[in-house]
Amino acid sequence: MLSDSIFYLSSIFLIFALLGYFFLKFFDNESTNKINPDYLTGLKYLLNEESDKAIDLFSNIIDIDDETIQTHLALGVLFRRQGKIDKAIRLHENILNKPDLDEEYYYQTLHELGENYFAAGIYDKAESVFEKLKAIDGQQVPSLEKLIIIYEYMSQWEKALENLEELSKIDPDNKYLTSTSHYYCQLTQKYIDEDDIDRAEIFLEKAKHNNPNSIRQLYLSSKISLHKLDKSNALVFYAEMIDKNKLAHLILLPLILNKIDHQNDNDLNIILEKTIENNPETKKYLGMVSVMFPSFNNKHLFNSFKELIQKHTIINELKKQKHESKSITLIDDPLIDNLRTIINNKTTNDYKYSCSQCGYMTISHSWQCPTCKSWEKSEPVDFLEKI
Repeated sequence: MLSDSIFYLSSIFLIFALLGYFFLKFFDNESTNKINPDYLTGLKYLLNEESDKAIDLFSNIIDIDDETIQTHLALGVLFRRQGKIDKAIRLHENILNKPDLDEEYYYQTLHELGENYFAAGIYDKAESVFEKLKAIDGQQVPSLEKLIIIYEYMSQWEKALENLEELSKIDPDNKYLTSTSHYYCQLTQKYIDEDDIDRAEIFLEKAKHNNPNSIRQLYLSSKISLHKLDKSNALVFYAEMIDKNKLAHLILLPLILNKIDHQNDNDLNIILEKTIENNPETKKYLGMVSVMFPSFNNKHLFNSFKELIQKHTIINELKKQKHESKSITLIDDPLIDNLRTIINNKTTNDYKYSCSQCGYMTISHSWQCPTCKSWEKSEPVDFLEKI
């Protein structure tokens, strides 16, 4: 999307283009045409900084010809930037209907029409336009890029991959190249959801080959192992993911706990003990999982939350009071368990993840940021700090 500075600069260029056009066409000494009073009104709007009125007026009175078509195209872009998509569509459709329109202008206008449809969220029409344009020299790269975005929005990952492969042949260093492994991962997740594990494993292997350092392929590998009731391998992938990203505790550990004896599983407890020993900060994330899923009774989750509560200012004050009054009972495990449930209810709608790329915060985890569209940038937010 164009920045505001570029947008306003474009507006200035448009205004100068309009003024130059009016001078040559209506004020030149060699011209015999009479001045249309609407043009003077439009100039008055410009001088009074009423650009919206001026643009509306000029778009109605300027005839489309070889001298003014670029002005019309610029007007359409301004309409789109102002949210007047219907006007932009009508303007560009009007240009396309012009008899004997030069081929260069035809494809340029068609591209702008596709951008209008995209901005309006009419993705089927935008797709149709850019599918046509991607076969035209000079339009291939921008059209393929737009199609990739459209297929992302529509979760049509196979088509996104197809167009990304086409784009990579033309531009091997394109900015969407790093999305390849994530498209494979999206397809892997799709087939896991459909219980088609054979196909899921095919796309997962492609994802691993494309980006072996991705933490997402570890996450999906563990999910497939859990689906196969292969607890041993699921824990191996979990342990490997822990070493790379603390996100594993919040998004993968709950899946594992759902599939095993979350209270007494010795293999899991060994991994958690080792992780806590190597990185004491792990207890913070286990405490967060304990609150997010209070039904899990694993001792390491419970003790991590208990330690957090016991460090709280109010609890420390109670401990001091304990020495002064025998009537105050020190906090016990049943109370800790009740607090966990209460805090779960209070923090259900709190932000728990933040994009390290743009800072956008979400309640639930997503592999792609909804705003900046970057992949694997989600980080846990310590939502228990406020307690």
